[in-house]
Amino acid sequence: MAAYSPIGAQKWPYMHTGVVELNTGYDAGSRNRSLSPSSKESNLKGGIERVGSAWPAQSQRVASMTPLRASLFLFDVILASTPLMFVALALTAARLDGKEISQYGSRLAETLLLSPTIFPLIFAALMGRFFRHLGLWLAQRGTTLGRLEQLIGCQSVFSALELQVALRSWSIVGLLSVLVWLLSPIGGQSALRLFKQENKEIISTAQLRYMAPQNIGGSVMIGASAANGARSAFTSIFLAALLSSSKYQNTPMDLWGNVKLPLYRYIENSTSEEWKILANATSENISYASLIGIPVTGSPSNGVSEFTIQARQFDLTCSSNEAAANTSSPFDHLATWTLRPLHLNPMCSNITTCRMSTCEKYPCPIVSESLANEDPVPFSVAACEMSFDKYEAGVRCNGTACAVYKMRKMSLSDDWYGAGADKFTRNNFMGNIMTYMPTLDTYNIGSAAARGPTNMEKWINDPADFIGVQYNNVDLWKLPPDVFAERLTIIVNTFWQSTYGTTALGGNLPPNVTDTGVLIGSSYGTNVTFNATEANIVQLSSPVYKLDWRWFSVLLLCSLVLLAAAYMGLVLKYITLAPDIIGYASSLTLLNPYVPTPTGGTTLDGLERAALLHDLPVRIGDVCPNEPVGAIAFAKADGIGAVAGLDRKRLYV
Repeated sequence: MAAYSPIGAQKWPYMHTGVVELNTGYDAGSRNRSLSPSSKESNLKGGIERVGSAWPAQSQRVASMTPLRASLFLFDVILASTPLMFVALALTAARLDGKEISQYGSRLAETLLLSPTIFPLIFAALMGRFFRHLGLWLAQRGTTLGRLEQLIGCQSVFSALELQVALRSWSIVGLLSVLVWLLSPIGGQSALRLFKQENKEIISTAQLRYMAPQNIGGSVMIGASAANGARSAFTSIFLAALLSSSKYQNTPMDLWGNVKLPLYRYIENSTSEEWKILANATSENISYASLIGIPVTGSPSNGVSEFTIQARQFDLTCSSNEAAANTSSPFDHLATWTLRPLHLNPMCSNITTCRMSTCEKYPCPIVSESLANEDPVPFSVAACEMSFDKYEAGVRCNGTACAVYKMRKMSLSDDWYGAGADKFTRNNFMGNIMTYMPTLDTYNIGSAAARGPTNMEKWINDPADFIGVQYNNVDLWKLPPDVFAERLTIIVNTFWQSTYGTTALGGNLPPNVTDTGVLIGSSYGTNVTFNATEANIVQLSSPVYKLDWRWFSVLLLCSLVLLAAAYMGLVLKYITLAPDIIGYASSLTLLNPYVPTPTGGTTLDGLERAALLHDLPVRIGDVCPNEPVGAIAFAKADGIGAVAGLDRKRLYV
């Protein structure tokens, strides 16, 4: 047989171009074991016989439709249609968008958990087949070897990148193949992120009710008779709020669930806007104007609601708070604390029993005097000013837990509260508050001064530690004027709010109050009026499925690209006449002079050829072992196709 020589019969200086007898046998340890001609012939004959009768010795047409090929076509159609499964999953998930949680949706979610594993496997199978059949189809029509190598070898994103580097050719085809393979992990992950559960927001409005500011007209501080008749009611309400203040003083709602208003003075200069916003409506650092809040009814038990309420409250500021050796108030052991207007009404003949003032406008100057604990300064005297204002507050509730998040000051006068009502407040209500509040818990007690300070004095001195028997008086003069004023404001407003609308303070208002706006009292003059306010409500529905349309689009795109590639690969496979021989090791035996095979077989696919030559021993080695320069080829490992092993020290063409 002729020795190896380049195509075109170009003679290299070191190549022997005569007749070379390949007489090497298959021996892993030797390249030069000689075989006799008879041995070679017998091996060739035996190798051909082992192929069997299945070898296509007769000429035949290519790509002819046989029963086996028809069954393979059916399998290929089913395999190429598998991306429809992911399209169906995406569309099914889209149908669940906005639907409530169901067992069907839970099963779909469990199925989608498998997608990151299944999608890349199917993608690799179908996209790899597409590139392979595209390469074979182009090879049949004629193409370059580089492009053919790119397509046939493009079986993963890594191999696509590797081919770009190895071929030293960055082509559009190569870059597109890399991008296509990147769809594999993206498609699998998109299915995992296709939808989630969330609560849908339902926005609505509703009418709520809150205790109207005009209820102050029914305060029992209207006169001595009303005050004495209701003493047990407002005393218990006030002391309940005071004694529970250690827990509820800095909370946005009182112990009965009424909404408390913050002290406006602390947020008044926070912004130039009309509405003053509280940075954190539920913060424990907020100072509230009263220990008793404004009753609200009709708020939903779930969801977030926002509405506004209005209220009138007192505010006190103090310019001084000092120790004094004497005072103008005749305590006479009847009290430990007194409040009085700085300017008494001329009608008052007795400073002890009359507190009517001549205050013409706000702020009204008042004086606080209390017994101290030390000589020679046995009194605490504070000079303060008292104002009465109207506020509007924005309330935000999460369910039934509410808090004021913004406030603004309004005009004190309105259709109901005119100049006459305000004058009555300044000259009567304020005076009676100063009369009844300081002796609330020592009323009608002999030698009240000998029993120690009142609960109000002890609370003003230290709100965190005031409960219990204490015979020593408190030194209120030691408090800074602003601290004393803040605590006195809270005490005054708490007492004031315990004197009107008392039947509404305890909560659990009847449902009909929301409709009628009136809480009917058990006796004349005890009805409580409620104003209407519109609430904006945002409620969460039952959990629903929420489709992520971005990931839905990604999954649909990846699935449709894969489906198109699968069907294109299927079509290319069955319109290509050339047998699928590219990329198979068995294809190296095709018309290979060093691998003797029976005549014919050129119509066999790579796998068909491998099945027929399954037991054929082969080796990549030196097919010119007796020449000065060797040649490396794929050859039969025994008989006439004997091939010698490779040697690092030997030269090869």
